[in-house]
Amino acid sequence: MLKRFVSIGLAVIIGVGIASMAAAATKGPLGQIIEGAKREGTVSAKLRSGLMPKSVGRMTTEFKEMFGVDMDIKFTPSNNMPKDLTEVIMEQKVGAIPSYDLITVGPDLAVTAFKAGVVEKVDWSSLIPKEVSPTVIINPSPYGELGLSSYTSQQGLMYNPQKVSAGEAPRTLSALTSPKWKGRLGIQIYQPFWARRAFLLGKEETFSMLRTILKNGAIQGTYSDLYNRFLLSEISMAFVGNSYFKMALDKGVPVVWQNIDFVDEESRPQVVIKGARHPNAAKLLAIYIASPKGAQFMLEESGAGNASYPGNYTYDIRVEGQKQGMKVVYGDRLTDFYASDDFEKWMREIRVILDSGGER
Repeated sequence: MLKRFVSIGLAVIIGVGIASMAAAATKGPLGQIIEGAKREGTVSAKLRSGLMPKSVGRMTTEFKEMFGVDMDIKFTPSNNMPKDLTEVIMEQKVGAIPSYDLITVGPDLAVTAFKAGVVEKVDWSSLIPKEVSPTVIINPSPYGELGLSSYTSQQGLMYNPQKVSAGEAPRTLSALTSPKWKGRLGIQIYQPFWARRAFLLGKEETFSMLRTILKNGAIQGTYSDLYNRFLLSEISMAFVGNSYFKMALDKGVPVVWQNIDFVDEESRPQVVIKGARHPNAAKLLAIYIASPKGAQFMLEESGAGNASYPGNYTYDIRVEGQKQGMKVVYGDRLTDFYASDDFEKWMREIRVILDSGGER
């Protein structure tokens, strides 16, 4: 159980090595990218939905501190990653110059982008400064280095400790099938999540548990729907993404996080679009966001944490799960499954299950 948000550690990491990072950045492959970015002077990106336009000033200042480059950074919050990627693919098909130099996607979409040939292959290992954790590189076999992590998404259960005791809080999907949770649970409707869980726990077992949970009166909804119902006390438990847990914490709502079966974790890769107007600036922006400084920026400006660095709630969620003996499952490494026919087929089957309320 994770009871509170701890914000320590990142500031220490950030404070160490900023000067050395800037000095090292003037040499080698990264130095060449910096020179190219100076000539480009601007960059356009699709970033996390929680970021607001007012944040661009801070981003521009910190970008200059890191790389010594005055950059005109233009970003648009992404509210629909699949739609963003579809637009990129369509632009490539008609030969148009990409609207964005850098976009943020899910790991399954990163594979789709790679297969569609719209992602620039970047040797990120040769570019990131030593202060940047190599774990931010999204490097699934057999696709190579697809991008850099912008933040960490985790899926699990948030519950109201005034209505669900720590001793009875479910830790497994099977525990959520109990009749005692009738009408008290909200579950997300995102098929990729359920498909990934079916791949890890077994298709028939997972589909059967999902049907039972639905027949037991679980409320379906988007993350926002479930979050609002949780705040209104219409449900006492919600299967959601970790950022909604933090939002509840920030509001002072009684809330505890519990990983279910395993620590279900995915990075959100930033990928440079092939044929981008400003490819060098795009690479630098991705490196900044994936750095300790950028991780702190994303945390404070959008509520997103990066589990590659201590001192934020995503790191704490991972550690708490490990203390409970749970394995950390990195969804961005399940690319063979995302690229398989089963993935698309299972998502269609899951849609039918959700739409039918669990009835066959």
